[in-house]
Amino acid sequence: MTKKQIIGWIVTIVLTLFCWCVPTDFFGIEGLTVIQQRIIALFVFSACMWICEAIPIWATSVVIMVLMLLTTSDSMFGFMKGDPAIYGEPISYKTIMAAFADPTVMLFMGGFVLAIGATKYKLDANLARCVIGLFGKKPKMVMLGFILITAVLSMFMSNTATAAMMMAILVPVLGSLPESDNKGKVGLALAIPVAANVGGIGTPIGTPPNVVAVKYLTEMGIEVGFLNWMMVMVPFMLIILFIAWTFLSSVFKSNQNEIIIKIDGSWDKSPKAIAVYITFVITILLWIFGKDLLGVNANVVALIPFAAFCIFGVFEKKDLAKIDWDVLWLVAGGFALGVGINQTHLAELLVNTIPF
Repeated sequence: MTKKQIIGWIVTIVLTLFCWCVPTDFFGIEGLTVIQQRIIALFVFSACMWICEAIPIWATSVVIMVLMLLTTSDSMFGFMKGDPAIYGEPISYKTIMAAFADPTVMLFMGGFVLAIGATKYKLDANLARCVIGLFGKKPKMVMLGFILITAVLSMFMSNTATAAMMMAILVPVLGSLPESDNKGKVGLALAIPVAANVGGIGTPIGTPPNVVAVKYLTEMGIEVGFLNWMMVMVPFMLIILFIAWTFLSSVFKSNQNEIIIKIDGSWDKSPKAIAVYITFVITILLWIFGKDLLGVNANVVALIPFAAFCIFGVFEKKDLAKIDWDVLWLVAGGFALGVGINQTHLAELLVNTIPF
């Protein structure tokens, strides 16, 4: 354990115990119950642990869910219970556990499964190979090609996985450039992570914060469909990408007249690969148009690739390990904490305390 982690643990424990043990009237919030105070303490614990990373961020989410079950749920330790008038009503343990099976988490998991299938049968690499060639050989246009294809793939795949895949395609291109063209190399290399991050805002499944936003908007009665999200965010995404492309191509201008791109590969025509291609297209179309035309929720559509890939043998037991479970646990822990803040009416109490 590093010195930073040790300090993080000490600070986290001290602040958490302080918030847990002080009298409820210390917070200056009228009507604060003991269970609400425990939620505040657990919120402080999670915030400190996520900031200092004394343990992995996904592990913090797991710990939070367990601590909530043991100290704030209707299945808490007996010595933690007390008069409901003072302690407040506990949270249903089923509700806390259900955070991991939240429809929004399933939406994200479906996106992971779809990306794994696409990568396994080189759908992403072949799309990149076909599209990038359309942009010509001028360095500025080659950069634009990499930016756009990276952003589009990042709309439906993990930002990290997209960046890793596109960098693997870019490395031979960088190797073909002369050593004197350092600026051109830097510009192309930076274009990939920038486009992957920006592209993630284009769809609800593009990046975890989008999924979290959709969940809480839905709980507020504001349902944002897949197509609705894209209609607002894709134009915004394209504007940011244009600004990024203009900046990168100007500041890191290549001194080459043209860049020759050779990406090896061919379309896999095996039955499993064809199943992946068809499933990918159907899933994307249902995400975009399914709610309005067929009444199918995007969360439900997300499970179609999982089922289809299992039926056709695309997804095997070993592929389960490739799912980003750490991200799913991280999101689930955040949802569980949100459940605690809302179901104990702590959020409402805090808002009413603010002197508007």
